[in-house]
Amino acid sequence: MRSLLTAVLALSTVPTFAQSPAFEVTSVKLHRPGDPMGSRLDAAHLNSSGATLRDFVMTAYHVPAWRLSGGPAWLSTDGWDIAATLPPNMPTDRQELMRETSLMLQALLADRFKLVVHRETKDQPVYELVVAKGGSKLKPSGNEKSSGEKPSVRNGKGHLEFHHMPVSALLNYLYFQPGSGMVDRPVIDKTGLDGLYDFTLDWTPDSPQPDPAAIGPSIFTALEEQTGLKLEPRKVPFEIIVIDHAEKPTEN
Repeated sequence: MRSLLTAVLALSTVPTFAQSPAFEVTSVKLHRPGDPMGSRLDAAHLNSSGATLRDFVMTAYHVPAWRLSGGPAWLSTDGWDIAATLPPNMPTDRQELMRETSLMLQALLADRFKLVVHRETKDQPVYELVVAKGGSKLKPSGNEKSSGEKPSVRNGKGHLEFHHMPVSALLNYLYFQPGSGMVDRPVIDKTGLDGLYDFTLDWTPDSPQPDPAAIGPSIFTALEEQTGLKLEPRKVPFEIIVIDHAEKPTEN
């Protein structure tokens, strides 16, 4: 669910848990197959439908899927509907609101799902996304407030178009979790490029049964030739969240 539940992963600083208020009212129910799915957050309510416990842990602790370990078999299969009322006087700044909400979500998961986690540091093979020797070929797309442009992504087989997006938006398309990306390991942004860009990628996806007619470049070659960015293999220590215990909640 690449939505509200993954958007907060880009936030890097979190206030201490003791400073965060708790949700005033919460409802947790098992998601019914066929019901609409999605997430919405405003200054008064959090509503999420169909997200798994893995999705909620990723949001609450600001980690992508590859930095989660352990947990029960239903962690990634059972969907849940959570409706929560936020306390009054929440921050008006969007990022501050999401930080506060993620911490309240930690408390909700501990209370309703009996979630217990701990942190470990492990060496992880990664790719670092860097600017290639020839320099970046990305086209700056200007400031959203002045241009009125809205961020958008078009995603197809062997084709990606990013409009008015930061370079970091590319990372979860290159690798989101094992088996769901274009490359075989997580990617971290080391480009140092700020701002918003328009860029397109066309490549030939890897396949167990390659199409003989497919003559396009690999994702590695396409990145360097079309965007001026490059993937370099590294081994980096990362903190991971280990799920020690979780229980299915009683619905209300």
